[in-house]
Amino acid sequence: MTAHPARDAWIGELFDATVWTASCPVTDAEHDLLPEEQMLVSGAVAKRRREFAAGRRCARVLLAQLGHPGLPLLRNDDRTARWPEELVGSISHCAALCVVAVARRSQLAGLGVDVEPDAALEPPLWHKICTPGEIEQLLETAPAAERGRIVRLVFSAKEATYKSVHPLVGLGFGFQDIEIAIHWETGRFTPRLDDTLSCLLPAHPSPAGRFTRRGGFVFTAATVAAAEQGA
Repeated sequence: MTAHPARDAWIGELFDATVWTASCPVTDAEHDLLPEEQMLVSGAVAKRRREFAAGRRCARVLLAQLGHPGLPLLRNDDRTARWPEELVGSISHCAALCVVAVARRSQLAGLGVDVEPDAALEPPLWHKICTPGEIEQLLETAPAAERGRIVRLVFSAKEATYKSVHPLVGLGFGFQDIEIAIHWETGRFTPRLDDTLSCLLPAHPSPAGRFTRRGGFVFTAATVAAAEQGA
């Protein structure tokens, strides 16, 4: 497991120096959960307990480095992690890997990270994830063999964007409420929120995104700058 400032090998490059990052494999080790955390997954299936434990393991490393050693990471009513008031954070995992990113709220208002297997999504899912404009762009510009993998990237980018924006707007929203423009040459993406969501973020700049593909995974990150930084 590694953490910023050593820059995590998987996701460190997706963030600037204000964000602390960590990763670890998803294993059977659940013994290091704190009692309060164990209660949150006491009735969950084994797969869910493994993923939950990996997320808390990574988060505890970062919390200790940010001045909160030994703090249990509980959750809010919407099942998101309950970070200390002065921090924002995000946890993501797939079957094999967990990644976590944390920043001080004075530096970032919103933060989201996502990891997915770098595998194609089946065509029946494309229209659920992509807007009509994204589908049109996909069919016009992407080779047929790559389209499913690109939809997976779009899915991941929307997941990261949701995590960065949801706590700020205070409501849920879906895949069709975000449109992603991928900038392949820079490893960045631009999320465009629908008008309703944009109106709920008047004090903040729009989220900004980065992505990378490596080691059989897709990683995406979205950040919303603190209001005073976006002025």
